[in-house]
Amino acid sequence: MTLRTQMATDLADVFDTDTFAETVTYAGSSVTGIVDYGEDQELDTDATATRATLYVRASEVADPTYRDEVVIGSDTWYVLRVVQGDADVWELELMRDERPVIR
Repeated sequence: MTLRTQMATDLADVFDTDTFAETVTYAGSSVTGIVDYGEDQELDTDATATRATLYVRASEVADPTYRDEVVIGSDTWYVLRVVQGDADVWELELMRDERPVIR
């Protein structure tokens, strides 16, 4: 078995919905992703938002961009930024419930 084949097998295991992953809707299409929910954080724009990180396979999401819509369960999230991508997996920072900070 080649390294590339082993990596593909490992990704299939990690993105299995019976283990770590769940089905989400990315820009209108159903994809498999791994969601890591974060806490409310301040943004650079005097606003705060609920954050999460979404890992998706590049084969399912070819070109993620800022403000792409992601539906997880009944909540709508938006891509804030593409943190990291490689040939196989995108790491996307998501936000929802953006609101101004009252000082």
